[in-house]
Amino acid sequence: MLISYFAVSAMAATTDFSATLAGLDAAQLKRLAAIQNSLRRTQFLSARHLAQQLLQLSQTSSVLSQHENGRPWAPAWSHTMGLSWSHGAQFCAAALGQGRVGIDIETMRPRKQCLSIAERYFDPRETAWLASLAADQQQQAFFMLWVAKEALLKALGTGIVGGLARFVLLNTSTGWCCETSDALDWFVSVWQIRPNVILALASDTPQQWQYPAVMQVDHQDWQLILKI
Repeated sequence: MLISYFAVSAMAATTDFSATLAGLDAAQLKRLAAIQNSLRRTQFLSARHLAQQLLQLSQTSSVLSQHENGRPWAPAWSHTMGLSWSHGAQFCAAALGQGRVGIDIETMRPRKQCLSIAERYFDPRETAWLASLAADQQQQAFFMLWVAKEALLKALGTGIVGGLARFVLLNTSTGWCCETSDALDWFVSVWQIRPNVILALASDTPQQWQYPAVMQVDHQDWQLILKI
C-alpha cells in the first residue's frame, strides 16, 4: 500500500547536496548550471533534496526529473503526477502522493494592495469575501487563497499560468468549497506554519497524508486555516 508523504524543511546553504546532485537527471543539472545566484541555487537544491527524502522513505529510487512544462517527476514513483515541491524565503516543502498532487509554501509580506490584486486575478465572489473582512485580517486571508490556488494549479499541471480564477474557493455557511470546471473533486488544506509562513497541499485524490517524524521542522503547532 502506498503511503502519501508531505514535509517542510528549513533551507541552509551549508547542507551537503552531493547525494542530491547524484539523483538529478541531465535536464535538472542543466537547469541548475544556469542558475548563478547562490540563494536560488540553495532553493533549487533544497526542494529537490526534500523530495528525495520522501522518495527514500517510500523505498523508491530518488532520481528526479521534470516534464517539459516544468512539473516535477520521479520516474520510479507509480503516480507520474504525484510529486510536487516548492520553496519560499526560508523553507522548502515537498509532497509525494497519489493522483495529481501540488504543494506551495509562501512567506507573507506586507501588501497594501491585496484587494486590488484580488480584483485582477480572483473570482469576484472571493474578492467580495476579502473586502468584507477587517483590514487586519485581509492580508492573511489573501495569502491563504493565493497559496491554495497555487497548490491546486500545480496539481493540475499548469502552474500559475493556468489562471488563479480557475479554482474558486468560497467560504459558505456550511464551510469551504471549491468550484472548478475540472471533472474531478479537489481536496486542499492550508496551514499557517509560522506567523508569516503559509503552506498549502492539494490533490484530486483523497488520501491519508503523513508527515514523517524524522523531519527537522515540527508540525505539531501548525494552525489549519482552510480544509476542503
